[in-house]
Amino acid sequence: MSSQQREIYLDNNATTPVLPVAAQAAMHTMQRGFGNPSSSHATGIKAKAELESTRALARQLIGASTGDIVFTSGATEGIQTSIVSALMAARERGLTGAKTLLLYGATEHKAVPESLKHWNKVLQLDATVMAIPVNQHGVLDYDFIRANLASAVMICTMAANNETGVKQDLAALEQLIRSVNPTVYWMVDCVQALGKMALNIAQTSIDYAPFSGHKLYAPKGIGFLYVRRGAPYQPFIAGGGQESGLRSGTENLPGIAALHAVFSELAKKQGSVFQAEAVLWQYRQQLISALKQVFPALELNSSEPYVVPTTINFSVPGFYSKDIMDLFDAAGIRVSSGSACSSKVPSSFVLDAMGLEPWRSQGAIRLSFGPAMTQAECVQACNAITALAEIVCKHCLVLTDATPTLEIHARGLLQLKHEALCSYVLICPDSRDAVVIDPVLPLAGRIANIIQGQGLTLKAVLDTHLHRDHLSARREIIALIGEHESHQDCDVLGWPKQQPELICGPYRLTKLATPGHTAEAVTILLRKEQQIYAAFAGDLILPGGVGRTDLPGGDMSALADSIRLLAATLKDNTLVLSSHDYAQRFFTTLALAIQEQPLLHALLQNEADIDWQQQLQQQAVLLQQQNQHLCGLVEVSLSDATDVIAPEHLAGFMQQHGTLQVVDVREPHEQSAGALAQHLPVPYPVTEIPLSKLADALISGKLEQQQPLLLVCRSGNRSLVACKVLGRLGFTQVYNLKGGTALLC
Repeated sequence: MSSQQREIYLDNNATTPVLPVAAQAAMHTMQRGFGNPSSSHATGIKAKAELESTRALARQLIGASTGDIVFTSGATEGIQTSIVSALMAARERGLTGAKTLLLYGATEHKAVPESLKHWNKVLQLDATVMAIPVNQHGVLDYDFIRANLASAVMICTMAANNETGVKQDLAALEQLIRSVNPTVYWMVDCVQALGKMALNIAQTSIDYAPFSGHKLYAPKGIGFLYVRRGAPYQPFIAGGGQESGLRSGTENLPGIAALHAVFSELAKKQGSVFQAEAVLWQYRQQLISALKQVFPALELNSSEPYVVPTTINFSVPGFYSKDIMDLFDAAGIRVSSGSACSSKVPSSFVLDAMGLEPWRSQGAIRLSFGPAMTQAECVQACNAITALAEIVCKHCLVLTDATPTLEIHARGLLQLKHEALCSYVLICPDSRDAVVIDPVLPLAGRIANIIQGQGLTLKAVLDTHLHRDHLSARREIIALIGEHESHQDCDVLGWPKQQPELICGPYRLTKLATPGHTAEAVTILLRKEQQIYAAFAGDLILPGGVGRTDLPGGDMSALADSIRLLAATLKDNTLVLSSHDYAQRFFTTLALAIQEQPLLHALLQNEADIDWQQQLQQQAVLLQQQNQHLCGLVEVSLSDATDVIAPEHLAGFMQQHGTLQVVDVREPHEQSAGALAQHLPVPYPVTEIPLSKLADALISGKLEQQQPLLLVCRSGNRSLVACKVLGRLGFTQVYNLKGGTALLC
């Protein structure tokens, strides 16, 4: 990250920076107050005093005048200890078997249900682990608890949810739980509560409450567990008998000293770095206002009065969480999502449990700030967020009432993906024409934004075939753009009648009948002058496979004839663009398809009709057995070799390769939010080729097979995919920057 771009950290529910006073306290303890609390000499006595003083402060802050405070390594250890203690007590009482219930909130942190399942199996209780449903606000279903609690030996709930910030009414739960089952063991995950909501554990009958230091400005590796007096307790770690025999092992005194410093700030009546709750609500409103300036259609997934103020969970129609995550990260704004770099769009199990729409679950972003945030930090965060408004409009991610831009930012061929589905948009910046091929519903809004936001003329919306696994978005895109009349006289695939070819600037589109996967299937050929630059083959040929023929309209012989026809029409290196990409390969060529599928070579030589039919039959049987709604079977291979450059070796590598081409494969909005050049160790020109424009770059000759290429993205994952794609196409010197820009910041 450049010196001009300061990191805006808004992921405090994941972890927090260590308070300066806490870091100083830990350092002092490591250097000066390093005694072992179990030692009887003066240095040990001082260490013991620090330990007990912190324990007393913890009691004060959580309102626990009685019971035990046990220092742990963090919340996960506290959860394990609580569950093991309760389940062993249940086993001793003979409360085992399938009729015995272990209840937990459906939106609990995964550490809770996974620990319940694990120890239920290890301790051989054979109890039934059951999730308590929540309503659309994330609040536990009291009727469900009332109906099932009598059979439960343990119930696990949260004080505040780590994803949504939803808080549970502990007093109301207390009344419900103890009125139905006075002896059930009750654990409350309080990790996200301290410093954000009032706690008075002494007024409840909570048996166990784990806390974590690194979620509240202390270092990682320190936490504590509250255990109610009289609650069963089984030491999770045996040994020297530290912590009054409750948790053996020499205490983490530097971490405990840091906790002491944090707790001392929390306990201050005046002058604390921690803000009053009213101030935190003000910060929340300021941040939401900033977000809505960028995303006017933003929807909050949890809101007042059900949440703590420091967690903002939101979704934006038309955006997946990774889209926003990548944009924010490029701008130096750290937020969180449930996404991972995968061809499968992930969703939030918390929002799913709340019954929210799939688009909200798949697009959820968590912005979380800490209770020690200052007004200056809040203003800085808001300014960084609102600065993105111009970028999202410029790249047509969001449309405003402003006049469409005269500058074409999206040009050439775009390959847009949703999971394994591929859609294409061909844009000519000179004629301002656009053609859409194989549109899918999840991408309809984005495609319409690109066309409307740049003032383009939609020449046609085409399908290569009638898809069996999803609906075409042709009608939806036409409706969004409002051009019904001009697209009425078309065939079933959207091709204008009486037009053998379509013109889009310098490109000509023609179609070739290629049935087999379906009866009406065509391949759309992209021509410029007399050369065929690419073939949109639908599901005739897939990257790494071929289309299936056992669906309605499928025909093995027709598929074989169509592949032969396509081979006779295309050059070996012509790009073949499919409507599905099940293996993150993006596209293929005839030469590559033949190389990867030996039977294709035999088929084209008219030598393998029987073997070919047997292969397709086996493919159909396999897909039917797996009950997969796939349009073809591909062999997914993640073993394609690629050379990796570590960030610490980057400067030397760049100096050694004088003809190196540095390629930024992030999407255009990320590139606008944070230029790659500012992260490089030496000044160097950067070529911007997003993954969505990789096919276009190959068609237009922007990449040379023999030239050394260094590919870079945010984390190293997308650039790795691009390296493998290019390597399969014969590029011999392709390198991936390990960790991407994240490790250059």
